[in-house]
Amino acid sequence: MKLKLSILGRPFQPPLHSIRHYSWRKLRRDLLAGLTVSVVEVPQAMAYAIIAGVPPQYGLYTSIIQGAVGALLSSSEHMTTGPTNTQSLLIASAAKRIVMPDADPALYLQLVFALTAIKGLFQLTFAAASLGDLVRYVSRSVIAGLTAGAGVLIFVGQLPEFLGVQTAGRSSPLWGVAGRLAIVVQSLPTWNFRALLVGFGVIAVALGMRWISRLLPGALTAVVLSAGAVWAAGWTGGQLHLIDPIPRGFPSFHVPWVSLDHARMLLGGALALAVLGMLESVAIAKTIAVQSGERISPNQEFFAQGLNNTLTSFFQCIPGSGSFTRSALDYAAGAETRFAAVFNAVFVGTIFWLFAPLAGYIPKASLAAVLFVIAYGLIDWRHMLRVARTSRSDTAVCLTTFAATLLAPLEYAIFIGIFLSIALYLRRASRLHLAEMIHVPGGPFVEVPLHDRTGQKSVVFLQAEGELFFGVADELQDRLAALSRGEVRVVVLRLKRTHSIDSTVLDVLEQFARDLRDRGGHLILCGVRRELMGVLKAYGLLDLLGRENVFETGGGVFASAKQALARARELAGRSIDTDGLDAELEKEAVTYEI
Repeated sequence: MKLKLSILGRPFQPPLHSIRHYSWRKLRRDLLAGLTVSVVEVPQAMAYAIIAGVPPQYGLYTSIIQGAVGALLSSSEHMTTGPTNTQSLLIASAAKRIVMPDADPALYLQLVFALTAIKGLFQLTFAAASLGDLVRYVSRSVIAGLTAGAGVLIFVGQLPEFLGVQTAGRSSPLWGVAGRLAIVVQSLPTWNFRALLVGFGVIAVALGMRWISRLLPGALTAVVLSAGAVWAAGWTGGQLHLIDPIPRGFPSFHVPWVSLDHARMLLGGALALAVLGMLESVAIAKTIAVQSGERISPNQEFFAQGLNNTLTSFFQCIPGSGSFTRSALDYAAGAETRFAAVFNAVFVGTIFWLFAPLAGYIPKASLAAVLFVIAYGLIDWRHMLRVARTSRSDTAVCLTTFAATLLAPLEYAIFIGIFLSIALYLRRASRLHLAEMIHVPGGPFVEVPLHDRTGQKSVVFLQAEGELFFGVADELQDRLAALSRGEVRVVVLRLKRTHSIDSTVLDVLEQFARDLRDRGGHLILCGVRRELMGVLKAYGLLDLLGRENVFETGGGVFASAKQALARARELAGRSIDTDGLDAELEKEAVTYEI
């Protein structure tokens, strides 16, 4: 019973570990870091809520509640959770396909809260199935393509507010981002110089303060100054688009009910939110862990994000995830533990409570300008240029994902990127590495590629490397079949450098062993790890080959290989040809000293 309770309580242990080693020095540093991040998070939370199509207060609710809950459950001491740019874009993409926020604001909000709950349930399911490690099969090129596309989408989506143009009632036959740009171009005659003045002013202040120090609250300062300028100039909503007044107060318990039809329509978007949120969170945690020395558990992150979204969906929170900007700032500001993010949530709540009545003076153009700065930062120019110079396949994955983000619904782009990443991994993993090993008497083992004369010897010593799974089975079968057509009588196969063998490859080895036996030959395995020995026995291959023809690894470098070669000499009834390499093969040889 105690063991079961221990297993069930394991996901809730991170905060207990932090408390156990807490001190006054850590408290001071966490408070300062929490305050530093909070002044950056307030304008971001409001801006991301607008991207999602909900009033700004819901972004603040999410920052406060998800920020505190996520900090306590994450495997990272520096994870800051809340609304993010890509999550907000996905929210809008999924919910607007059912209803536009202006058409039925109440239903739209319910759909967004339901997305939060369904996303959380997906992530909890993945955590229960221990699928956290699967995120390593999604390449960084996919993330780079998605975030770059998200940056372009945010930029184009906020152009109307930045320019102060009226786009209502306009349409375009073009798809995706091109259609949105066309609508903005049609609306240019209605541009507003006040909006442009505010927008460029906010960008100048935000970038200027960032240039001085990344710890300065440039975005918040710029937004506050723009609101002050609007108040001083006496500009009203008729002269400049202002955000709606934000009611002071915190969310109450609310069940996110939606119809079954609507829930089914949200499933694809919720799944994309869950997967993207996990990719973001693990990438953030691992990046910071490189500097902090922490150990990160992808499965714990799945659980933390899943429980966080599920619980907070009942308190009017939008889907959230780990934020790279705020998490990196948390670490740079000197945070020692996860409680810095908890204090950050408290400070965000305090700022919200004190200044909510003044939010009605904030121009929408100022938040659009903040998002312009964020959107530019989403494009990882350095990584994309590196990929373009070094890998055509990764470049193709990155550009395809980027294009899909601009042309298709965002959730489809995510699935396309993940599919391409996994397909690329399988393509690379399916390349069989099989080479001939030649033992020079009294000297090293030399590895050479298979060649026309490989099968013309009585004994052939082969080495396989990598994953021996169904993806390489056909190639392995062809290579071995080519050998069996020669004069070979004994084949020694070294498996020390293989990671796993599945049933399809075992079938290939079994058939090859039978073909050799029918011709009076033998298959010998060496470098066999203990767990693989159990697999061979259970499959029946050990009985087919004979225990005397299977050699476990151990006893020194190439020890089992030497034993296998001695057995091969015995079976072949003659010495093994080891009289060196010709000039062509020597060029490609790899020497293993023993």
